[in-house]
Amino acid sequence: MIRINLLPVRATARLDSVKRELALAGVGLGVLLVLMGGAFVLVGSQASDLRAENSKLQQEIDNLKAIVVEVDEFEQKKEEYNRKLDVIAKLKAGQEGPVHMLDELSLATPEKLQLDSLKENNQLIELGGLAVSNEIIAQFLSNLERSPWFTNVELDGIDQVDEDGYKLKRFVVTARVVVPALEQLEKEEL
Repeated sequence: MIRINLLPVRATARLDSVKRELALAGVGLGVLLVLMGGAFVLVGSQASDLRAENSKLQQEIDNLKAIVVEVDEFEQKKEEYNRKLDVIAKLKAGQEGPVHMLDELSLATPEKLQLDSLKENNQLIELGGLAVSNEIIAQFLSNLERSPWFTNVELDGIDQVDEDGYKLKRFVVTARVVVPALEQLEKEEL
């Protein structure tokens, strides 16, 4: 009987199989390395783009911060100018107030009524005078109440007096003087 040793053929086949597997593993590893390198380059490129965009946005933020500082300064100046304008308007209204108040008082005074005293203390005025009748005094009070320049109009007293043989009514009226423009400014401040 002849004997054939098949061991070296099996060992050679095994060795060829291992070589093929190693070659396939090497090719697979090469492909994997190429894919990983491509992914690394792609991620690096995206990271670089994001860094550039981030620095651009940071520069825009810095520019906007400078603009915000300028706007705040302008707002402060605007408020300061508005306060100054309000003070000027109040002073102007205060200057024109007495003239307008006397004009309104003249318009409210009916015929047959004479004012002979006017006292002012802290926007409270006291008017004294003579009238022909109580109705004339009532008309005077109504005229004062309708005027935007006077509030809290009150009759303090009426006395009958003889002046040059005529029976006249001496009266005293108190009222608060209101400067309409000044009052409007004060309401706007609230």
